[in-house]
Amino acid sequence: MHTERVPTKAHARKRAHRRPAGTQLGELAARGMILQGAMRVFADAGFRAASVEDVLLSARVSRRTFYRLYKSKDEVAAALYQVGAGALVEACKAAIRNESDPTRQLERCIEAHLENARQFGRLVFVLGGEAQSHDSPLYARRIEVHETLVATLVSGAAKRGIDPLVFHALIIALEGVTRIMLQASDEGRRVTDAAIDRVRRVMRRVGAATLLAHGDGVPPLPTAPA
Repeated sequence: MHTERVPTKAHARKRAHRRPAGTQLGELAARGMILQGAMRVFADAGFRAASVEDVLLSARVSRRTFYRLYKSKDEVAAALYQVGAGALVEACKAAIRNESDPTRQLERCIEAHLENARQFGRLVFVLGGEAQSHDSPLYARRIEVHETLVATLVSGAAKRGIDPLVFHALIIALEGVTRIMLQASDEGRRVTDAAIDRVRRVMRRVGAATLLAHGDGVPPLPTAPA
């Protein structure tokens, strides 16, 4: 039995909006249109329910143009993920350059992460959720980002010799708490300043307690293996 696919919001856009056949776009412009279209589609329908056809309609590009630049919607999602991840990594690297204290470096990285969530809450929720799955094309990229962030924070605290697993734990905690916040914010559709500030306060406390706390009953900060 043939089951007709339920159209997403992208299908509701008039097909007449698609660029006329034969019109050539420059690569940079075409990539930008495809990525913007994919952002709208993934926000509307989620990642798994979206199709290349949805992206074509939203981006107003031809199938030929799409496949000239991307092999699949997975590749488009990976490109979008990389844009957000690249901005996050660069912000953390800037923190290392401009701050000498590991706690302040971590706070700056927390701010960069939360700014992503503030600006692109729905997309962070959708693609971040997809990247959690081991069978997702985004999973390996998520792990690469984790490794890069950890290496960046480790380099900033090199004089203290902190075990890299400490920073792994903090990055995973930040990612997890942010996702809980996005889930509670209509799956990233309605992110408020209050919700962002709540995560900020929690993660600053966790970070400071991890990196600064000492005294009776407090286990020592783990150092890197010899």
